[in-house]
Amino acid sequence: GFWATDRMTIQEANIKGYFTRYPFLLGCIRNSSGDKSGASGIMGLDRSPVSIITKTKISYFSYCLPSPYGSRGYITFGKRNTVKTKFIKYTPIITTPEQSEYYDITLTGISVGGKKLPFSTSYFTKLSTEIDSGAVITRLPSPMYAALRSAFRKRMKKYKRAKGAGDILDTCYDLRAYETVVVPKITIHFLGGVDLELDVRGTLVVASVSQVCLGFAVYPSDTNSFLLGNVQQRGHEVHYDVAGRRLGFGPTLRSRM
Repeated sequence: GFWATDRMTIQEANIKGYFTRYPFLLGCIRNSSGDKSGASGIMGLDRSPVSIITKTKISYFSYCLPSPYGSRGYITFGKRNTVKTKFIKYTPIITTPEQSEYYDITLTGISVGGKKLPFSTSYFTKLSTEIDSGAVITRLPSPMYAALRSAFRKRMKKYKRAKGAGDILDTCYDLRAYETVVVPKITIHFLGGVDLELDVRGTLVVASVSQVCLGFAVYPSDTNSFLLGNVQQRGHEVHYDVAGRRLGFGPTLRSRM
């Protein structure tokens, strides 16, 4: 790959104006592995020196990620005047850009069907937690994933199991014969009393017609880390108050209307 410079222009919403940055540094690659589904590139939203957030000195942004079934997502740079803060619950970003280029937050628990997984407070104080819009599946350390999987399987035991999908999705079901399916609600708890309640979009991944899988996976190595991927962010507005060092979750624009 190589570096290039260009002029970046962002049109302001509902305003006859625009934001221009020149020179703007771009990373260019010759080959890319993995399925990017026709995407033109990857937008860096972290706190690294070359990300669009750092380069443009954006202090606040938010996004809503679409589901893979035809809905639309959106990203907003800057804080909209229409944002009602009462709908958004914030948890602290516990590191500075000098300490970490990622947005590190504090996990305090996970519940399945309203019941918290049996881990002590001290367990979470030793856990590294970050959010990543570019990672697809949420990754958990092995003990936590085993507890989550066990609790989920227990509440889904009346449904027909299917073989795993790929290398990471090991809890799958064949739901073709059922008219209705009751999926246990998974809630992810963060510092400050912030609860991220997942609906079906944030819980299950459709691998094939006969494979609907729990959308979580274990870290491949013995890592004491929790990575919140974009599947679990679907159906929510995620707010990054970069200047205020806090991260918020709230309902989407449509659900607030």
